[in-house]
Amino acid sequence: MAAAESSTGDLPLREKPVILSESPEVVMAQSALFSPEESSFPFFSLLEKANQAAVEADLPRLLERILQLSLELCPSRAAAFYLLDPVSGELVCRAVHGEALRPDLIGKNLVAASAIEQALQQDRLGEIEPVDQVAWWGAADVHGFKPGKAFVAPFTLAGQPLGVMVLFDCTQPRPEHLQFLIRRMASEVYKAGQLALSRQRSERLDAMIAIFGQIGSTLDRDQILRMMVEFARQVINAEACSLFLVDEETGDMVLHLASNVDREIQPVGLRVPAGKGIIGDVVQKGEVVLVSDAKRDRRHYEGVDHSTGFLTQSILAVPLRSRQVVLGGERGIIKEKVIGGFEAMNKIDGFFTAEDTQLLVNLANQAATVLQISSLYTDATNLFFDVVGALTESIDAKDPYTEGHSRRVCDFSVEIARQMGLDAEVVHCIRIGSLLHDVGKIGIPDYILTKPGHLTEQEYEIMKQHPAIGARIMSQVRLLHEELPAMAEHHERLDGAGYPKGLSGEAISLAGRIVAVADVFDALTSDRPYRRALPVEEALDYLGHRVEREFDRQCVDALVQAYLRGVIRTQKERELLG
Repeated sequence: MAAAESSTGDLPLREKPVILSESPEVVMAQSALFSPEESSFPFFSLLEKANQAAVEADLPRLLERILQLSLELCPSRAAAFYLLDPVSGELVCRAVHGEALRPDLIGKNLVAASAIEQALQQDRLGEIEPVDQVAWWGAADVHGFKPGKAFVAPFTLAGQPLGVMVLFDCTQPRPEHLQFLIRRMASEVYKAGQLALSRQRSERLDAMIAIFGQIGSTLDRDQILRMMVEFARQVINAEACSLFLVDEETGDMVLHLASNVDREIQPVGLRVPAGKGIIGDVVQKGEVVLVSDAKRDRRHYEGVDHSTGFLTQSILAVPLRSRQVVLGGERGIIKEKVIGGFEAMNKIDGFFTAEDTQLLVNLANQAATVLQISSLYTDATNLFFDVVGALTESIDAKDPYTEGHSRRVCDFSVEIARQMGLDAEVVHCIRIGSLLHDVGKIGIPDYILTKPGHLTEQEYEIMKQHPAIGARIMSQVRLLHEELPAMAEHHERLDGAGYPKGLSGEAISLAGRIVAVADVFDALTSDRPYRRALPVEEALDYLGHRVEREFDRQCVDALVQAYLRGVIRTQKERELLG
């Protein structure tokens, strides 16, 4: 059947329209419309094969089966199936068949394929020639495949375009047979697409539930945010995701966390000047931005690409909004503030969708909440340590020889605990308990605390009560119950010769044993009214000779290792370092 081509390069117009019933049962009656050669084709055999293919519920495999059937009908060098992206309106390759085409074409879009788009909109089959390589493939590597022409077969359902099948260098096009196949399979393609979308939504929901469950398992801000960044990249199926925070002093956007497909963390600390780049526009306006081609967007800031070696092609960016309570009068006023932005870059398979946008917005809201809670927690923790530090320093300051003692014992205890591999929560308790270990001295008379010489037996008995006094005072603080052993037991000894209770062996808590070692080490390496500080070697030798009798071996060994690693510095060493 001949076709007339328009001089404008439009699709060829058919001389005889294809009239095909939706019902396969009347196919034989319709075959009279076809030429003798065409009417001899076994349509019932095609229907049977199409029905077998329609059983396939997985969208990529269904499209692959359709391409196979099409190549059986119309011998060609290769075939590709492009589906219409509902958000971008672009045609995206979802399946290929034939040795001439490589699988890496899947996910690529047709950069400039107006003729094919016209065919889809007009729902007309036809041949296009010649084929512009750049227009067809975009950035895909076709390895020398240069088709001379393409036969286009649009897929529509109830007048709505679904996609298009393209046969390259087709030697025997059979439009009527392809139309028959399209009529049978269009609804199957639609249903498989909806099923794939439903599965994706279900998987994303499950993943969201899982990530929100993990959020409640830790107060580590960066750990939670890192989980969110990696989760967003995986679920949205992007090459990279990044989280920027606003530097409140300069207004710059600072790269806080980033993740790419190789699970490598990009260099943090990179800056985007205030108001620059797409992320700057998002932060400034507080709006979602979706850019399909970053190179063509004047807002794109290439400085980050140059610094990281990452090539940004498409971007989905959303603002991080934090709600802050401003205290005043009798009620707090809640103010919303944009504190950063969340980006997903380079959708791996197609284009960013409306669901991608909603997912990233939800994650950004959660991330902002995490940052807000973390900020409140950090502020409260800092306030607590400031108050405790001021309290202990005021006690230490009563005697110039013990000034800074509580802080050093705290530092030593923390490093011993870390060297022993204790959990972060245990280390945190030891940090507080060791810092407060001498708080009971607030109940000891100043004349005893500041006495320059040795204490009398009676004075020493009074001094020996400070661990119990400290524990009793701090027991009134409900949140410090885990820290009480460090205060009460740091003068106990494994052989039971310590005070105030004379505990021995395992009856002494691990915190008490750790702080005991740290306390004695600092006392030995610091100046006292009655002697000069001992060299570190002598102090460690003193502790080593009393292992298993007075001091826990693991704690002493951990102290030695931490000192050798350079994370512990004595009073004298700190003075030398300034």
